[in-house]
Amino acid sequence: MFAVITAACASAYAGILAFVGNQLQAAIETKESEFGWIVVGPIGIVLLASGRALSLYLMTICNNTGVQRALVDVQAAQFNALTDGDYQRLTAVAAGGFVSRFINDLNALRDAGLRFANNFTKSIFTIIGAFGYMLYLDWRLTLILLIVYPVAFGPVIALGNRIRKRAKAAQTQIGEVTSLLNEGFQSARIVKAYSLETYQRERAKLGFIERSRLFLKVLTDKAAVDPILEVTGGVAMAGILAFSAWQIGTGASTLGDLLGIIGAIGIATPELRALGTLNAVAQEGGAAADRMFDVLDDKTLICNTPGAVELAAVQGRISFKNVSFNYPDGSPALNNLSFEIEPGETVALVGPSGAGKSTVFNLILRLFDATSGEILIDGAPSKQVSLLSLRGAMALVSQDAALFDDTIKANIAFGRLEANIDEIMAAAIAANAHGFIMELKDGYDSQVGEGGRNLSGGQRQRVALARAIIRQAPILLLDEATSALDSENEAKVQVALREFTQDRTSLIVAHRLSTVRKADRILVIEDGQVVETGSHTELMAVNGVYKRLVELQLN
Repeated sequence: MFAVITAACASAYAGILAFVGNQLQAAIETKESEFGWIVVGPIGIVLLASGRALSLYLMTICNNTGVQRALVDVQAAQFNALTDGDYQRLTAVAAGGFVSRFINDLNALRDAGLRFANNFTKSIFTIIGAFGYMLYLDWRLTLILLIVYPVAFGPVIALGNRIRKRAKAAQTQIGEVTSLLNEGFQSARIVKAYSLETYQRERAKLGFIERSRLFLKVLTDKAAVDPILEVTGGVAMAGILAFSAWQIGTGASTLGDLLGIIGAIGIATPELRALGTLNAVAQEGGAAADRMFDVLDDKTLICNTPGAVELAAVQGRISFKNVSFNYPDGSPALNNLSFEIEPGETVALVGPSGAGKSTVFNLILRLFDATSGEILIDGAPSKQVSLLSLRGAMALVSQDAALFDDTIKANIAFGRLEANIDEIMAAAIAANAHGFIMELKDGYDSQVGEGGRNLSGGQRQRVALARAIIRQAPILLLDEATSALDSENEAKVQVALREFTQDRTSLIVAHRLSTVRKADRILVIEDGQVVETGSHTELMAVNGVYKRLVELQLN
């Protein structure tokens, strides 16, 4: 509605100019000395400008609000798609590529959305109004414009299509630069320690140069739009002036008609130019939208199957039956792996790096699906169990001890969001974390910082252990969970874990001999298969893979 009012006020300018021109021509021809009609023009223009300004303001506010709300929905939908989608999708692309979609792509989409919302409807109605009034004054003059301007929009549309392709390439490259920057800042310690500042500077500069090159291509194409429309406008104006002069000379037209048409052209031309540049902006936004919809339209493979059952009263029996798994590139990680873990049993997985130990954890959590074979929890195929109940029965502590930029209290409570402070403290005590937490200025309300940067590696590991303990899950997965602890703290945590893991099924991936030797059973994995199984004593009595690994560690 406001766009229509804005366009109507703008188009009415031409009517006032025609009225003043006709009155002026009549006054000259009759040599009239009364010019009271002159005030009608200025007053009318002021009133129209005021009405147009108010409607333009209200239109802009409404459109901006609508676009911003829509973008919030788009961002939320994209984040939800990534968060709820396959883990493999997140690991296949550098994090900077996803961050770029939320920042740079969103900015391009916002610019296009705001320009489109604020300009498109207003421009269309203004052009329709201006051309309608020109048709009313002189259809032959209007025909000149209707022939000339559409010719110009052919190259403009072609440029827009080229801009879309180049903008998409530029936006992809922004993601690469974002990843490069994240990596550089997060690896600052290594950069300093190895004197890699020069290498990093050159690497970043190459990224910036490539970004500039791609962006300049987009700008070059966009820069060609205005000159095309400028030439078109000049040709149209030249033709109209020549034709109008002939019309007025023959008495077929009036000065007012000429002023009215020139006024209408003056109103329509900026809007036509706006539509031309809007096409370029819209193509950039379209490229950003393409990348966003790549995420939204990507099919989630790891999801609840129809009729998925809920795990209830989980005992903790885990069975692998001829399980094989290949990486996306086709290389094998597991090869017909079979084993069974009884409820309450503590089993350690050992083997050379790359043997497939962490892949076993990922399959148990159903972050990936096996290429073939079957994984059962308490006798139920994991693919037929709801993801929420499956993962709710497990607690994971990994080597990286990922923490969120929040308080220590919140990071522990992420294991069980409804936990109270007494339960949080009990979990911290069990993980041998309560002591150092209370030494911090704000205790449990201390901020851990991004990735837990305010804590040492051992402190982060103990907070992550407390998060797993408070979950009270019947299945515990420890992936190098004590690797960041010194011997004294590891011994304390091991005592706490022995108490916590009683009556719980525990799987441990570790290289430290002290971590695995007290397991009920050790599975030795090599080349994606179990090659040895038994207790520490039993395996040391066999001259096999486990004994070799232990001797290498001791040496």
